[in-house]
Amino acid sequence: MRCPSESRLRPITDEDVRRLVRLHFDPQHGTPYWLERDRRQGTDALGKVHGLADAVALIGLLDGSDQMHFEEAARRTPLENFVPRSVLAEGGTLWAAQTGGTTGPAKHGTWGSRYWDDILAFSDEFLDLHGVPRGKNWLFVGPMGPHTTGRLVVAFAERRGGMCFSIDLDPRIVKIFGEEGMTAAYDRYVDHIWAQIAEVARSQDIGVLFCTSRLLEMLPERLGTEALAGVEAIVHAGTTLDPETHRQLREDFFPGVPVVGMYGTSTTGISWQKPFEAEDEHRVVYVPCQPHVSLDVVDGQGDDVPFGEEGRVRVWRLTDDALLPGFWERDRARRVRPYGVAAKRYPWPWVGDPYSPEFTEGHRVEGVY
Repeated sequence: MRCPSESRLRPITDEDVRRLVRLHFDPQHGTPYWLERDRRQGTDALGKVHGLADAVALIGLLDGSDQMHFEEAARRTPLENFVPRSVLAEGGTLWAAQTGGTTGPAKHGTWGSRYWDDILAFSDEFLDLHGVPRGKNWLFVGPMGPHTTGRLVVAFAERRGGMCFSIDLDPRIVKIFGEEGMTAAYDRYVDHIWAQIAEVARSQDIGVLFCTSRLLEMLPERLGTEALAGVEAIVHAGTTLDPETHRQLREDFFPGVPVVGMYGTSTTGISWQKPFEAEDEHRVVYVPCQPHVSLDVVDGQGDDVPFGEEGRVRVWRLTDDALLPGFWERDRARRVRPYGVAAKRYPWPWVGDPYSPEFTEGHRVEGVY
């Protein structure tokens, strides 16, 4: 693997936690939502949280009504309630993002300019580790508009010396088609996506394809690989590719081409797939991008499951513009002990094969994700 000499990634320290607590729980300049919750629950985070263990015990979201209260507030109250007053007063850029709305009305979140710079830096790091070329045009097939992924991929392409061509997806209308049994409308929408991809592929010089995992699975059948013969790397996000599909993409359809996974949401931030090795057995394993984002894999009580076992993904986002203390995702995943060429570089726990149970039972897949 091509290792950059330095990394912005490192384990989360107790000082990181103390600094974020001082910022978000400052009585005058902190974050309105978390201050109100702190008063409501009588936590006294500012006085009692001195490190990560204290944060897990005292300010982590509780599965159930506590998380439901947060989710409803993130849907229906002004976004400024989730940003420290001191950060708002600085006047820096805040990107107002939305989730895809797959579990109800979309939730709102922010990506501040400082966090955005860090994201682009560690994304470059992982793209380089995987051998994704620079100086190439990208084709993005995914949700634009309020969804952060589109804005990120445009920034990836431009930062790495190329242009970004885009095919927009609307995951919310696809959700409606599925819920209301509008099979013909769904099929027509998917046809519309592939027709647009084909036009760009025929007319433009595309070196990197960014696609949702679900559409990537469809690609060989719907478009064929000849139309994208010049593609030198593939990046995907969404539901995890199963090992056999991952193997086919790497070995049969795009031999020798890096296939790289990105995992996350508009509010929780992103993590990148570890450098690919034979030991992976084509299973997709992600490195949580600490110190900004930590992904725990836990049991029903919120305790870490043993390495190698499956549990529920719980997200900690620790950034100046947004605090997300132990958000219970719908996804499940394996807790993975670091191994291989990247183990020393990223020594914190990784996550493997995340999936959403409600969309995989009976081999159902959600929309175009």
